[in-house]
Amino acid sequence: MNHTHPFMLAASLISVAFISTANGKPQNSPYGVCAHLAGHEFGTHAKALSMMQEGAIAWVRADFPWGSVQPNPDTWRFAHLDTILAAALPHAIQILPILDYNVSFANPAYQHLDQWELYVRKTVERYQDKIPVWEVWNEQNLDGFWKDPEPANYLPLLRRSYETIKSINPDLKVAVGGYAGVPLDYIEKLYALGGGRYFDIMNVHPYSHPHAPEHALEDQLENLKALMKKHGDGDKPIWITEIGWPTPEQISPAPGLIAAALETLLPEKQGGRAIYINDPTLSGRDGPSKEVIARILTKQLSLQLMDIDEVKHALDNNRIDVVIMPISENYHRDGFERIVQYVKEGGIVVILHAMPLWYGYQRTQAGLWEKTNNSAYSRLRIQTEAWWSKKGVIPEELQVKYTGPAEKLSDQPNKIMADRFIAPHGFKEGDRFIPLLQGQAGDYTCTAAAIYDFNSDWKGAVVVSTLRETAGNTVDPQGQARMLPRAQLIARRCGVARIFWYEFQAPEHLPLDLESHFGIVKKDFTPKPAWFAYQNLTAQLPPGSRFVEREWRRGDSSLYYPQWRRPDNTVAGAVWAFKKPGIYRVNFTQRNVIITTHLGRVIKPQQEEQSFLLPLSDSPLFFSGAEVESIDQEPLKIITLPKDAELE
Repeated sequence: MNHTHPFMLAASLISVAFISTANGKPQNSPYGVCAHLAGHEFGTHAKALSMMQEGAIAWVRADFPWGSVQPNPDTWRFAHLDTILAAALPHAIQILPILDYNVSFANPAYQHLDQWELYVRKTVERYQDKIPVWEVWNEQNLDGFWKDPEPANYLPLLRRSYETIKSINPDLKVAVGGYAGVPLDYIEKLYALGGGRYFDIMNVHPYSHPHAPEHALEDQLENLKALMKKHGDGDKPIWITEIGWPTPEQISPAPGLIAAALETLLPEKQGGRAIYINDPTLSGRDGPSKEVIARILTKQLSLQLMDIDEVKHALDNNRIDVVIMPISENYHRDGFERIVQYVKEGGIVVILHAMPLWYGYQRTQAGLWEKTNNSAYSRLRIQTEAWWSKKGVIPEELQVKYTGPAEKLSDQPNKIMADRFIAPHGFKEGDRFIPLLQGQAGDYTCTAAAIYDFNSDWKGAVVVSTLRETAGNTVDPQGQARMLPRAQLIARRCGVARIFWYEFQAPEHLPLDLESHFGIVKKDFTPKPAWFAYQNLTAQLPPGSRFVEREWRRGDSSLYYPQWRRPDNTVAGAVWAFKKPGIYRVNFTQRNVIITTHLGRVIKPQQEEQSFLLPLSDSPLFFSGAEVESIDQEPLKIITLPKDAELE
């Protein structure tokens, strides 16, 4: 089946040329994905590999788990790995295997190094001619993947693996196990123990979802490079073997809950106005859509999305019935007192997702929002609770059920789990605490959602739910497609040699489960927009391209414009506006420039000699045929695009 997007024709013609030159040499490509080819995706591996080749994806990272190779001390099984490697070869796809995970007869592995070495030796000897790089474990700095995640425990296993692999073939490369995040403290400790001698490739997983890559990726990579240089490893390549953005359905885990609360507080309201405050950590394009937030509210309320600077004016000059705080644990410290005053005066505030008002963000002199650890829940008479605040009383997770005004709602979910809870704090006579979601832990009642109905010195109300909402904490499929090229371009421009996107195929087990929806194709292999974005990226920035060493972004991270030369010496690049979407005048060195959207459609914007008026947003535009000479400091016109917009 041909998956070429109708807008991909020009890009795919470029891509085909470079796929053909890469055949037989996938090692030269920087483009990879993660896939469970030897695990639960084994039955569809042929389809996956064919589609990867179609997108010019040349590397696949896959587990070679110890337990699947040696299920017991006397049994060895390699048939499934033989099959995967044989299938990858005609598609010019290189496998990056992960040697990982404990087995029942040698647990933990780092305390059974002789048995571990035997597994490594047998596996590497069998595939040394087909696999040039071997990764040793996965996210060993996390409890979920390593018992007692300390560098002193990982080092013996890394050292034994490295020495074993090099004894088989000194030309083979060893990648340190991909770290969850970029844990500089852990890496520093490993270096202090002498661990730098036992890997050839640094390897990190700098996830930031739902936040955009512009927020921290460059800083993380530059700090990592500085640490490596400090320890004499400045010349070692850096790989990102996992990064991605999940796209679960943006629906509430407790449908109808907030609407029931608002109907209780506004029983006679036939019309009204609500505003949603955008999260301080996200650009307007990355936050939840108006349609997604509207599903949570009563139908009688009209909704408007606002930045915090617009909220004070709206509250001072308009009748606002409901204010919805950012659907996250974040809030703006600047402007929060106006929210408190609004509740005192009779307004209704809705707070959703985990710990309410947990992280305050304060504006710096440069105008950016900087995270603080100042919580503000008590300012709205909220008390937070969790297992760590009442150990032995509150469990780490508890099933809760609809109660109070929500008890009679139809279509209640079969099971709702909560891990954060709330109670009243500093109530005055006349104030009411009305539970909406509750569960029982022994004799203790835990409340996961409630109405704080004030009728004392305060006259308003607060509706709080600690359930983990997906709205505002994930991206939609179009957002995932915008993140992919931006993350890869920033990482590559910072010197990352190879990137494995997590992941290729989405298992789609549960609608709200993040792990179920990282894939760039759906479970049935239907491409998401991100698949087309990846296909276009491999075409626009083909293997063998060289970045032009010149300024590639604005100092305030508002505008990005990396440029490169393709193997045929064609000048190309990408440009996007992260903070100030608008129409920008972009001056090129020549007139004949091809402009392409991030999904591969060629567009023809207004042109004046060697200048183009480009609609720049967080959807990158690619260009080829000339270098960018200059870009106006400010947009000629501010634009607002719908989340699924495809630029004309």
